[in-house]
Amino acid sequence: MSSDKDVKTKVLSLLEDSRPDKDVKTEVLTLDAGLLEGGGQVIRNCIGLSCLLNKPVKLLNARAKRKDPGLKPQHASGLKLMQDLYQAELQGGNIGSQEIYFKPNGVNTSDTFIADTQTAGSITLLIQISLPALLFSAPPPKKKLFLPPRSKKVILKGGTTVIASPPIDFLIEVFKPIVEREFGLHFNINVVGRGYYPQGKGEVVLRVDPIVERTLKPLNLVDRGEITKVRGRVTIANKSKQIGKRMATAASEVLTEAALPELENIQFDIEINSEKINAGKGLIRLWAETSTGCIISGNDISNKKETPEEVGKNAAEKFIRNIKHGGCVDEHLQDQLIIFMALAESRSKLVSGPITLHTRTAIHFIETMSGAKFHIKKLDSSESLVNIQDNSLDWDEGMYLIECEGIGLMVSE
Repeated sequence: MSSDKDVKTKVLSLLEDSRPDKDVKTEVLTLDAGLLEGGGQVIRNCIGLSCLLNKPVKLLNARAKRKDPGLKPQHASGLKLMQDLYQAELQGGNIGSQEIYFKPNGVNTSDTFIADTQTAGSITLLIQISLPALLFSAPPPKKKLFLPPRSKKVILKGGTTVIASPPIDFLIEVFKPIVEREFGLHFNINVVGRGYYPQGKGEVVLRVDPIVERTLKPLNLVDRGEITKVRGRVTIANKSKQIGKRMATAASEVLTEAALPELENIQFDIEINSEKINAGKGLIRLWAETSTGCIISGNDISNKKETPEEVGKNAAEKFIRNIKHGGCVDEHLQDQLIIFMALAESRSKLVSGPITLHTRTAIHFIETMSGAKFHIKKLDSSESLVNIQDNSLDWDEGMYLIECEGIGLMVSE
């Protein structure tokens, strides 16, 4: 015969099971991470939103469309960092894994975290996966005694300048000023030491001020304005200054020969910044600033397969391509703004050049997870492009307006 205590326990259990929101909170969202671009960006966006929205997620076919599918060191390190930040249950977070299960269990109240790829794995990708979650990592405020949330510090180790991901300089000089001004957030990136492939050994300290009882402002980048300044920089080893000069000269020649109307009467100079880094390693960056606060860039990294002249030429050609399309952002910044547009309040608007596969992928998965709604319209057409998975459409030409009805995420009591 059951005791009164046993009956009471059973009744409470049935009541708990009958709560209408229980299944919503605990149901695991299973996604095919191999769709569209099928790379690491899917992991970064989905795990970040899993933390922010408290949604357990299972990702299948991680990095399925890469030459070597599955997690690389920077992806595994990023997952471990997110596990620490949100005290999450993580399965499949090891290098090579193509199936990931992630269940957040609340913000870790610690102030300092460490992520070490132990390789030349990209530090910028570690920042990409963690920044949105860090912004909303403050505990709910207490109304009677409200103190500003303490900043979060993350020590990141790996590569600062590696192929196939934006260099840390891009995040500092292009991404950071745009997202801080447009969305109303604040963070700091301090480069302690640079790291190049294959040694790595770079170190960056990221400090983020979490936001409380307010939302991110909506993005409004619809007018590029006039280009007012063009800047350039080569970062090179002390013993390789001559190589850096060859990169800069080649880039300058390409810019001059292009004779772009947008750059008419604009003076530009490419500085050589020598540092104590591995000999032969280097980065060349070009960026334009406009009258409306847009920043358009292009860069390339030295490698064994190309001469310094070819590296400089590549950077200049990427820069010119981003200038020619007339949009407010370059190809790297475009997809990185998507998650913030989804989290922000109200309607965000972005005029860009050709829609990259990275951006289409970000929109697909972020819409699926967050409920934010994106709309894309080609500016020389009245047609709205709603099927971002349609590869038959010409996504590589023209200017586009990307709009998003954000969810207005907010940390509150």
